Amino acid sequence: MKNTEDHSNHGSLLSLKTVIRTKDFEASKVFYTEILNLKIVQEYDDGDGSKGAILRFGKEGSTAFFEISEIKHDHYYYQEPFSDPLKNDKIDIQLRTDAIDYWATRIHEKWTARGPVLRPWGSYYLYLRDPDGLQIIIYQEKTT
Repeated sequence: MKNTEDHSNHGSLLSLKTVIRTKDFEASKVFYTEILNLKIVQEYDDGDGSKGAILRFGKEGSTAFFEISEIKHDHYYYQEPFSDPLKNDKIDIQLRTDAIDYWATRIHEKWTARGPVLRPWGSYYLYLRDPDGLQIIIYQEKTT
């Protein structure tokens, strides 16, 4: 298959939504809205063991989203790992900012975090974990 640029909208990928299955929806909702300051754009409960929220990054019109979702044991889509904390850092979420000092102050007042840490390539990283143990890194790239 030839890799060519398509300058039309036909077939374009238009946005990104990352889904995070959580063992405790309410705790995750607090973390993502009150600690990371994401905005809920939609919340749902199917009444059959699945509930969640879609959260937006940035200003209105942004096309980057998280969905946090809790799926209970009796739901048809339930999988055992949905009830377990994460056991490793095979996956983490990295969020770029241009105000690492703001985020460090904000988060240290409300949550456990490490950093900001100056990385060898000149970026600053602030490390924290969501209620399921997912590593979240807020970083500011090196300024030139």
